[in-house]
Amino acid sequence: MKPPLVHNEASVDRRSFISNTIKLAVAGNLLTLEQACKSKSSKPGAGDTTNTKGKRSTHTAKNKKPRQKWHREKLVLNTKTNVVHLPATAAYVYYDEIKRVQDMDLANWENQVQGQVRIHKEQSGNILEILSLQKLKGEVNDGTLSAAIDTLSKAFTATYQDKGGNNYNTTNYRLHELMLQLVALNNTVPPPVKWMLFNEKTKRPPKLGKRQKWMESEASFNERVKYIMERESDYKTRLNKRASKYAIT
Repeated sequence: MKPPLVHNEASVDRRSFISNTIKLAVAGNLLTLEQACKSKSSKPGAGDTTNTKGKRSTHTAKNKKPRQKWHREKLVLNTKTNVVHLPATAAYVYYDEIKRVQDMDLANWENQVQGQVRIHKEQSGNILEILSLQKLKGEVNDGTLSAAIDTLSKAFTATYQDKGGNNYNTTNYRLHELMLQLVALNNTVPPPVKWMLFNEKTKRPPKLGKRQKWMESEASFNERVKYIMERESDYKTRLNKRASKYAIT
């Protein structure tokens, strides 16, 4: 029998050595990469920042003071800005406190809101809605309805337009609905004239929603007027209760 060739054994040992060397190199590179990733994720602002953000949010929440409630059941004037506000609890949950405030005479507010003294534009819809309802606190009749119409119509004037010429109250459908009821219940306004008066006293929105289709045409408007007039007593009672809810001094 011939002895095994030493040359073949050396070749096998050399191949094993090279293979093991490659494996060690790959393993070393993977270990280095893993350590680098761990090192990177441990830096502030890297990796999982959920806990950091959570702690920061909790800290902020603990230090944040609860918003203070401030109201005044009156029509008031900010003497620093000459802007009229109505921070009533029935209209607002929160209202930013006015430091320099002066009560206005509710019975004479129209004469006071002139020149530089003006109603807050963005809140004019709420303010003039409540002011118009004040006319109906005692009794809902043709005289008080006419007075309420005149007050509410101010909301749609150029006074309450933004810089682009858009009226803040054009899309305030509460005002349109209230004006509809005021006009419909006013017996001094003949039925054929009600549609014309409504359009004269309001400014229609550029696009009507499904619940505002009654403004789309005179026919649809007259249908709503007829419905209200058939329930005249009920609607007057509702208006009186609404006026009492928003009563101010």
